[in-house]
Formats: sequence, C-alpha cells, structure tokens
Amino acid sequence: MSVRSRASSTVSNSSIVVTIHDLNDIKTNVVNRKRRASSIVVRAVAEEKNVDGVKIVNWTELSEWQQDNEYIFDGYVQETNSVKKCMKSLKMMHNETINIWSHLIPSCVYLFLLIFFTDFMLEKKLTTLLGPDHGAMDTIDYIMVNIFLLGAFLCLFCSSCFHCFKQHSENLSVLWSKADYMGIIILISTSIISLLYYGFHDNLFLCKLFTVLTTIFGAVCGVFVLNDRFNHKDWKAIRAMFFIMFAASGLLPIITGCFYFGIQEAVNRVQLEYVFYEAVCYITGALIYGFKIPECYYKPGKFDYVFNSHQIFHIFCVAGSIFHFKALVASFVHAKMGIHQISA
Repeated sequence: MSVRSRASSTVSNSSIVVTIHDLNDIKTNVVNRKRRASSIVVRAVAEEKNVDGVKIVNWTELSEWQQDNEYIFDGYVQETNSVKKCMKSLKMMHNETINIWSHLIPSCVYLFLLIFFTDFMLEKKLTTLLGPDHGAMDTIDYIMVNIFLLGAFLCLFCSSCFHCFKQHSENLSVLWSKADYMGIIILISTSIISLLYYGFHDNLFLCKLFTVLTTIFGAVCGVFVLNDRFNHKDWKAIRAMFFIMFAASGLLPIITGCFYFGIQEAVNRVQLEYVFYEAVCYITGALIYGFKIPECYYKPGKFDYVFNSHQIFHIFCVAGSIFHFKALVASFVHAKMGIHQISA
C-alpha cells in the first residue's frame, strides 16, 4: 500500500472515530437534558402536591384510618394535625374538593333563604296570588318553612365541614363524621315534619302523632350514629340503607293521608310529584354512595378527582333538598288558598 493510501485510510478512520465521539457526546447531552427536564417535572409535581405544607398523597401513603375507599387511589390530603392547613386545602384540587364545595355553596344559599325567604319572598308570593288582603303569615308557617331551611343548611354545612376537616386527625375525623350523620338525620326529620303540617293542616291530631313518631325515629337514629362502630368503613352500605329506611318512614303519613282524604287530595296537599322526585334523588344517591358506583367497576384511579360515588351522592342530595323545598312552598300556598277538601 502506498504512503498516500495509508494516509487516506488513517484520515478516514480518524473521521469515523471523531464522528462516533460526537454522536456519543450528543446522546449524553440529550440524556442529561431529559434528566434535567424530568427533574423539573418531578419538582413541579412535588410542589403542586405540597402547597403551604398540605401534602397530597395516594392510597398507599395514607394512615390506615384515612383509608376509606380503595377504588379512589390518588388525591388524598395527608393527615395535617392543623385546622389552618385544612382550611388551606380549600384552594387546592384534591379528591375532597368537589365534596366540600358541592355542599358548602348550597348551604350558604339555604342560610340566605333562612334569613330572608319567609319575610321578603314568600309574603310577596302570597300577595301576588291572593291579593293584599290575604292576611299575615301565621307563626306556625314561619316555623314550618324555616325549620326545613335550617335543617337543609345544617346538613349541607356539616357535610362540607366534615370533608374539609376529616384529614386533620383521626379524632377530629370521627367527630365531624358524627356531625355529618346528625346533619342527615336533622334534614330528614325537618323535611318530614315541615310537610306534615300542611298535609294535615286541618287534622292536628294526625299531624302531632306523626311528628312525635318522626322525632322518636330521629332520636333512635341519632343514638345509633353516635356509636363509634357506625363510623367504620365496613358499615358504609349499612349506613346508606339505614338512612333510606328512616327517610322511607315518611311514607306512613302519605299513605294515611291517601286513606283519610282520598288520593287526589293527598297528592295536592303535599305536592306528591315533587316528593316523588325528592325520594328518587335521595334513594339513588344513597345506593350509588353505598355501592361505590361507578369507581368499583373501573381500574382504581379513574375517578380519583371527579365523578366518583361520593360526589354524585352529594349532587343528588342537593337536588333532593331542592325538590322538597318546592313541595313545601307549593303545599304552603295550597293551604293558604283554602282549597283543602276532605273527600266524602
């Protein structure tokens, strides 16, 4: 081989070596950049999940007492042991965010109605329907309308507080869960009692009888829910069925009214169409909550933040309370118009 050929071969081999080195350098730079980018993403995610000392974790990082629904994998607020941190979680997105706000906002609406509705709205409605000489609202009317508004406010507000403060500690979680259950009992009781008066407006004995029975049922439920065993996650389906049974006790006065007044008059007195929609909302929501629908049918994690069973249950609860409010106002107007007629 000539000197020129050997020199050309050496240059060629040298170029190949340089090219390989360059490729390795480029590859190394790309890998390093990817690692830096990945590190930035990890830090960003970590910062997003740790805002103002409030840490968002998944199911495996929770204390045992916080593990409630195994189908919800991510988005939990880790135990804070701080009321302030619990309040800070209100501005974060986690798997309790929708549960908190879906009841906090309606509770504020019911509080507004509790303060202003009977005095400034219902009186105006009566004047529009019956004229300026319809007469003032009775004290019992104020009580019956406002007792429901108070019950709705307490139920939704206690529920919102429970979902906000349940991550504080085990003791506070148990305390607020009991307040949540008592709020449900109060709402059921005030819903039944408020309609009893207008359903049996001219038969105060039956009104009193069913009011006493509802109060007794509510007290029994209260004793039951204050038992610590009732708060265990294994009792979720039983809790749902228990509240359904208590709410179903409201059928007793309806059936009695149908026999006493006749079906059509009973329907008119308590606006059964709205009551039916109310019952459908509560029962459907309770069943969805108790049987963890839809998350139990999908891979854990699919419904961590939105559209899980508890959130759907909350929406149905609010809808049910709205239907009851419509039934109550319509029953009130029906009674005030003086068109109750006992069937012959």
